[in-house]
Amino acid sequence: MILPELFLEIKSFGVQNALELGIIAFSLVLFAISIKAYRTTGLKKLAYAAIAFALFAIQLFFEYIEGAYDFFEDEHTEIILTSTTLAILILFFLAVVRKK
Repeated sequence: MILPELFLEIKSFGVQNALELGIIAFSLVLFAISIKAYRTTGLKKLAYAAIAFALFAIQLFFEYIEGAYDFFEDEHTEIILTSTTLAILILFFLAVVRKK
């Protein structure tokens, strides 16, 4: 059975895990607020920020899963996570620099 084995692999739930889940939830809230603001105003800056918040939530989720379950242990995962960080930075840069 996979489910009991999965629960055995879970490390103790501590303050760090609670903070990580809180940050993921907060980034999803910021994503939703950014999408709503983009629909209201139509500013492309907000679309870039919304995508960046979504990528940030996805990246943190995968890092949380990796730490809790030890699913992703190959070098390709680190390359993907690092590339995601670069994409987030580029999107926030575009959100700041773009005129409209």
